[in-house]
Amino acid sequence: MPRLFLLRHAKSPPAVSGQKDFDRPLAARGRAAASAVGRHMADEGYLPDLVLCSPSARTRETLKEALPFLPEQLAVDFVPSLYEASLGAMLKVVTTHAGTSENLLVVGHNPSIHRLASTLPGQGDPASLARLSGKFPSASLVVIAFSGAWGDLGPGDGRLISFVTPADLGGPDGD
Repeated sequence: MPRLFLLRHAKSPPAVSGQKDFDRPLAARGRAAASAVGRHMADEGYLPDLVLCSPSARTRETLKEALPFLPEQLAVDFVPSLYEASLGAMLKVVTTHAGTSENLLVVGHNPSIHRLASTLPGQGDPASLARLSGKFPSASLVVIAFSGAWGDLGPGDGRLISFVTPADLGGPDGD
């Protein structure tokens, strides 16, 4: 049963004068949150065999902080279309890049990562689904299981397994 892990990049400060949004780094609390999420993934057995990551600075840094807790020989693909992606573009990236992966991690940005996370599950704990429809703070992780193939993925096809925020892991509330 394929599983999709959707991770929003961790906390990043606003751009400084002259800095492009794409180049914004993580804040110190963001690095700590990303590390905590990586540890949580390992503790829960949420171990990807492929990562699709936006190439922005803050998504790369989020992945870098989580990587020590993930499998050593993990395949990582930086996908430019994940930056400022629409829901349709996000879904297309998953369906076209997942290949034979059984456990796929996508590291991306709001609002697109939240839209995908709240659109794909059609089943799951009602309280968790309701919570997911609200906020999706930085460094939040969603785990969704599917019974079909990646190429057939669509709205409502998944089952929400987990929705975890940094606050759930003892960290600060996210934005």
